[in-house]
Amino acid sequence: MTDNGDPPVVIVERRSSGFGAFLGGAILGAVVALLYAPKSGEETQAELKERMKRIRDDAESRLQLLRDDVEDRYKRVRDDVEDRVQQVKGDLTDRVETAREDLRQRKVQAEEALKVGKDTAKKARTDLEQRVAESKEEYRQRVAELSEDVAEEATEVVEAVEEATD
Repeated sequence: MTDNGDPPVVIVERRSSGFGAFLGGAILGAVVALLYAPKSGEETQAELKERMKRIRDDAESRLQLLRDDVEDRYKRVRDDVEDRVQQVKGDLTDRVETAREDLRQRKVQAEEALKVGKDTAKKARTDLEQRVAESKEEYRQRVAELSEDVAEEATEVVEAVEEATD
C-alpha cells in the first residue's frame, strides 16, 4: 500500500519494437556518447559522422530487408490468389459443363417424351376414329333392323286391318 492508503497501481505499456525504436535508441546512444566523451571536438565530430554513417547503413540494410520481406509476402499472396482464382475457374468450368450435359440429356428426354406423346395421340385418334366408325356401322345396322321390324309390323297391322275390314 501507498502512504495515502491506496493500493499500488502497476501500469504496463506494450509497444512493438521496430525500426523507429532502433533509430531512437541509436540517436540517444550517440548523444550520450558525445556528452561523456573525453575527446576533442574534431575527433568527436569524426566519430559522430562514422557512427551516423553506420546507423544510416544499418537502417538502410534493415529497410532493404523489410522491403524484401514485404515483396516476398506480396508474391506469395499474389500466387496464392492466382492459384485460387484458377481453381475457382476450373470448378466453374466443370459445373458449367455438367449443367450443359444435364440440359442436353433433359432435351433428349423431352424430345423422346414429345415423340411418344405424339405417337400415343395418333394411336388414340386412330382408335377413336375406328370406334366411331364401328359405332356408326352398328347404329346403321340397328336402324336397318328396326326399320325391317317396323316394316314387318306395319305390314302385319295393315294385313290385320284389311282382314278386319273385309
